[in-house]
Amino acid sequence: MLTSASDLWFFLRMPRYARPHVTGGLFHVISRFHNHEYLMDVEGARDRYLQCLKTGLARTDARLIAYCLMSSHVHLVLQLGNRTLGSFTRSVNVGWANWLNKKKKRIGTVMADRPHSVLCDSDTYALELVRYVHNNPVRAGVVSRAAECSWSSHRAYIGLEDPPEWLDYKPVLLRLADDVKHARKIFARHVDGHRQEPRRPEFSGQVSRKMAAHIRELIKGPVEISYPVLGPDEFVLRAFGEQERANEDSAQFYHASIGVADVLRAVCEETGIERSLLLGRSRIAQATRGRKLVAWVWCERLGRPQMPVADLFGLRANAICQMLRRMRIEGVTQKEAGVIEKVVRGIRRRLIRNLEKERKQTGNHNPRATRSLLLQRLREVDERLSDDRAGETDGENL
Repeated sequence: MLTSASDLWFFLRMPRYARPHVTGGLFHVISRFHNHEYLMDVEGARDRYLQCLKTGLARTDARLIAYCLMSSHVHLVLQLGNRTLGSFTRSVNVGWANWLNKKKKRIGTVMADRPHSVLCDSDTYALELVRYVHNNPVRAGVVSRAAECSWSSHRAYIGLEDPPEWLDYKPVLLRLADDVKHARKIFARHVDGHRQEPRRPEFSGQVSRKMAAHIRELIKGPVEISYPVLGPDEFVLRAFGEQERANEDSAQFYHASIGVADVLRAVCEETGIERSLLLGRSRIAQATRGRKLVAWVWCERLGRPQMPVADLFGLRANAICQMLRRMRIEGVTQKEAGVIEKVVRGIRRRLIRNLEKERKQTGNHNPRATRSLLLQRLREVDERLSDDRAGETDGENL
């Protein structure tokens, strides 16, 4: 609570950090469902979520260390590579939400909010965190022992089930013994021995005053800490240091981005359709096809909202929504797919030109730093462009 004018001034001055990204860092991610609904109890929901995990992991460099699918929420333990946590959770949760809404013939929100997350130093917390996640059904009173739960990774860890190929369980087990078979026995006893462990706020995404004060003391400045960062002081400093550098880079190259007009230009170049035809009121097949391609690339490939493309064409948002839904049902033709890929490559080239132009305008003369930033920004856009389902086009399912 803000109790004085000085407290209010401090709060207003406090910069907001995005989610710190540490390559190799261990994240505990909790995705909760809207209104605490038991959506995982829908027939086939858990199997479908695991399939979405498999698909999402194939598109990223993250590794899944552990999972637990509860009725009203999901626990994941992930070790990140270069790609961001948000891009992975978005692709998995949106894909599953679309499936659920279609199966239940429902519309509206599925996920309650942005997933809660906890960043941990893997060397310090890997074993402890996986144990905590596997015992979650025990704390909830669903089972008496973790081994009785069929919808967590625990049974795969202890050898009661064959582990899926996308579950990276060995690094945790090999912390206990060099032999996996022996390590499984130790791990089973370890988890079972802590089945009475109470809920731990720091593992559930809550930041205590003590933790916040310690982090601010380390950083030596005001910063909003929206979720826990657990580990030695060196790890905490590295996490926030990397994020601060990323924030500075993003601010420097803020305007080097892609807009809906760039997508329109790329579609016109690849199809030969006149820009005026797409922006006019014509309903001939060529104009309709061009608008569909612009909407598909902007909303489906870039994961952007519908309103900018609706405004561009002077249409209502629901018209764009219906257009995209028809394309999903009917499928993209081979010819359209070829055009879309050419448009995507054109957008990527344009992004490079924008970044180079911005670099020259800012007078950045550090080639190594500039190259690093360019590669980072290209990875970000490639991440979007390579994922057909990266974002939900009508914004309803999240």
